[in-house]
Amino acid sequence: MVDPIKAWATLQMGALEGWAKSVGCVLNYWRHCLDLQGRFLREMPRRCQAEIATGPSLTDKYGRRAHDIDPERDV
Repeated sequence: MVDPIKAWATLQMGALEGWAKSVGCVLNYWRHCLDLQGRFLREMPRRCQAEIATGPSLTDKYGRRAHDIDPERDV
């Protein structure tokens, strides 16, 4: 006759081993993703000059200022 307690313990041990392996795989994946992100951030080119808006000029970094809204004209 099959011992129900031994069968239940075997089932629980198998589930626990499967869960432990899947958690290990997930942690390895997270570590790999963090390593890739860190390498990307270390190798990212840095900007040499900060672009600061100087006002409503046509050559400003925001492009052509001729298309901006003029509140005095559009009222």
